[in-house]
Amino acid sequence: METRSTSEEILRRTIEEFWETFPSLWHNIRARIREVATEEFDITVDQFHILRRIHKGRDSVSKLAEAKHISRPAISRSVDVMVNKGLVTRTQVPHDRRHVQLALTDEGNALLEAIFSKNRDWMAGKLAILDETELNTIQVAMQALSKTLG
Repeated sequence: METRSTSEEILRRTIEEFWETFPSLWHNIRARIREVATEEFDITVDQFHILRRIHKGRDSVSKLAEAKHISRPAISRSVDVMVNKGLVTRTQVPHDRRHVQLALTDEGNALLEAIFSKNRDWMAGKLAILDETELNTIQVAMQALSKTLG
């Protein structure tokens, strides 16, 4: 019985620590992405996330709308802006004329990589104060969170 209550207490403390930590972390990360994307590369955070999702294989307006939980017309408007900026291409699929495939242009890939690089450098600066054991612990924790919440 004591094992169960100890496990329940650990679970409770873990959940409390999660909610104390992650909202603040996510706020800081989003602020950094916003700063880099808007101030240095003249794209919105939403456009950044759309580019990232296209890069990860979501290659249609429908797939993007589903992933972002917003309407197809809203995604389509954002995609239009990125097509006009030369970051994304639309290609009609020959065997299904209703399906339009999205892809990043070379410029879109370069922009995304530049943002990733700046954010990796920023994170490396933040995490540099941790020792190897702490970094390994974070990696294991992220894998566990991804497995359970991802």
